[in-house]
Amino acid sequence: MALPPWLPPLAAVVLMQIVAAFQSQSIWVLAPILTRAAGVAPERVGELAGLISFGSAWFFLSGNPILARLGSLRALQVGSILASASLILFFFPWWPAMMAAALILGIGYGPTTPAGSDVLARYTPERHKSAMFSIKQAGAPLGGALAGLSLPIVTTLVGWHAALILTALLGIAAIVMVQGVRGELDADRDQNVVLSFRALLSPANLTEPFRTVAQTPTLPLLTLASFCLAAIQGNLFSFAVTYLTDEIGLNLIEAGAASSAMLIAGVAGRILMGWIADRLGSALTVLRVLAFTAAGATFMMSTIDRSWSYGAIVALFAATGILATTWNGVFLAEVARIAPKGKVGLATAGSAFITFLAYSFGPFVFATSVSTVGAYGPVYAGVSALGLVAAAALLIAGRMRKA
Repeated sequence: MALPPWLPPLAAVVLMQIVAAFQSQSIWVLAPILTRAAGVAPERVGELAGLISFGSAWFFLSGNPILARLGSLRALQVGSILASASLILFFFPWWPAMMAAALILGIGYGPTTPAGSDVLARYTPERHKSAMFSIKQAGAPLGGALAGLSLPIVTTLVGWHAALILTALLGIAAIVMVQGVRGELDADRDQNVVLSFRALLSPANLTEPFRTVAQTPTLPLLTLASFCLAAIQGNLFSFAVTYLTDEIGLNLIEAGAASSAMLIAGVAGRILMGWIADRLGSALTVLRVLAFTAAGATFMMSTIDRSWSYGAIVALFAATGILATTWNGVFLAEVARIAPKGKVGLATAGSAFITFLAYSFGPFVFATSVSTVGAYGPVYAGVSALGLVAAAALLIAGRMRKA
């Protein structure tokens, strides 16, 4: 019995997404150890978070020629090599080396969004677009959850250096596993595209993603909403383990498990939200609801203190995983749906670049705010207001579409 034509492409991009997420999320799981080894304050993990996101954002802005020349799957493989190599730099307990490693790790993660969207846009039936994109995006919290569950145990048994080696080897294994479908998925690559620093950094290349976003009237508003939701999600993911260990007093394994509960719930939630969006035939409706629930869940996160039972903390983290981190796949499917014909990768890159600015600068602002205020709770309460901004942008986009 022949496989559906969309299954091998979906499996390949999901696998690469899971591994890429495992590698990037490993830094948050090991954050208390890494900052201690480097002799810096725990909240400075926000600097690593920002640099990882900045590296990804740089790829969104300039990486289209790489996708065109190498093909989307090869770009994912090259990104995995970069990410795996960057993890070795974390061996050195020197903060500038760790910051450089974070930047390289982010560049390696960068192809996952535009390359994955390009592959799925070409192979996914229109009626299942939100669900398929959401399954792909579910790989992100799944990879993070696997990191949160496994790496604390590996660290406890054999040390954090071994945990980093394991994470790097997973990237190499994934490259080998998807090689069999590379020829088919990258058959449309253009080997005439010139790759050089001049081409990558040319004004025409750097501005093309934004010009593509501007061609669709509602896409800038959709991008604003994703920026706000990404700021919420990025701060939830980046500081979860540090928040629970540094302020609430949990140990690393307990904090990693609670963080994993949020991520695992996000896996199921992303698939569910994609299915609902396809059934309703309206991604904007689902995104509006999620913007409101993200605001509420993040505000509840600000109320945690040491009087809470561990079960209540895990329950809130799991609920937050569904309510605040499940918008990504629906968003990317909507971008692919409304993008100019033949420009899904460019539209996704432009929108994702702006979105990743929130992932990049949000943790810096969050960490600075925590240092200033002296507590995480009030800062999470302030961040929750971004969900209301996202909801407003989506409401305006919906009215524009009906006009």
